[in-house]
Amino acid sequence: MNKINKKHFIFDVDDTLTDSYEFNQQMFVDTFSPYLDLNNKKTDQYLRDLHFNNRGTSMQSQFEQAIQHFSLNQKPSKLVHQNEKLHIQNVDEIKVFDAVKQIFQKIKSSDRKISICTNRQTKSLLKILKNNNLENHFDNIVSCSDAGHNKPDPYCLNQLIKKSNQPKKEFIYFGDSKTDYLFAFNAGIDFIIIDHYLNQKKFYKMIIESFM
Repeated sequence: MNKINKKHFIFDVDDTLTDSYEFNQQMFVDTFSPYLDLNNKKTDQYLRDLHFNNRGTSMQSQFEQAIQHFSLNQKPSKLVHQNEKLHIQNVDEIKVFDAVKQIFQKIKSSDRKISICTNRQTKSLLKILKNNNLENHFDNIVSCSDAGHNKPDPYCLNQLIKKSNQPKKEFIYFGDSKTDYLFAFNAGIDFIIIDHYLNQKKFYKMIIESFM
């Protein structure tokens, strides 16, 4: 990590720090249980495909697509709220990937800053960090959704950079999706896109063991 000559490391959360894809997909599907027959295989599969094909995008936009597809008489904001409630109730199931804490310790040992900038809402986000003993590792924790500017809109990332009083060349963003790539690109900062699921969920562990 010493070879990444940056002063500020910014991370996405879901599927970047946490092994949460299957959990998030199930919570998305379960949100529709009062309105759709989820025992219908076509319905269930449509929702899972929609969630997969929109990885990294806001829950608002995903619910809007599903509502339109099924002609539901529901407000997207209501479903977003219900989805967040499900997350808070069940979020204890979410764990971080191997060696996340070691990566953070390595970054901090070289006197660099670490922040989170994610579409996940604040309440469930803070619960995940607390459950995994990570809440004290970050200089900034930003929910773009709660700020009203979902990724890839770079607003909240630009605000974080502005607040730091550091030039953009000192920042690097870590994410897992095309949305994260566009997010960092739109803000004009460098980025690394990680796919843990192509690396047996051990990307950070491999980095620690191989290069640190």
